[in-house]
Amino acid sequence: MSRFIAVIHGWHVHSNGFTVHEIEAQDITQAAKEAAYLKDQRQRPFDECAVKVIQISDSEFIQKPARLSWRERITGVVKP
Repeated sequence: MSRFIAVIHGWHVHSNGFTVHEIEAQDITQAAKEAAYLKDQRQRPFDECAVKVIQISDSEFIQKPARLSWRERITGVVKP
């Protein structure tokens, strides 16, 4: 079973933002069908959506980005 990421972008006159969903499916076509279903759930009249499906390999993992400290925000220098 492969892992996929579906990124859905919504807009009307301006961007309404992105939503990211993790999908587990057998192949890319099944993941695309599930992503299309998620897109249809978000889409409203006068609010268009687009979707992109990305395959994630088994060696990759998803983690939330680290929060910046106040010093890193002010100076613009990020310490590893």
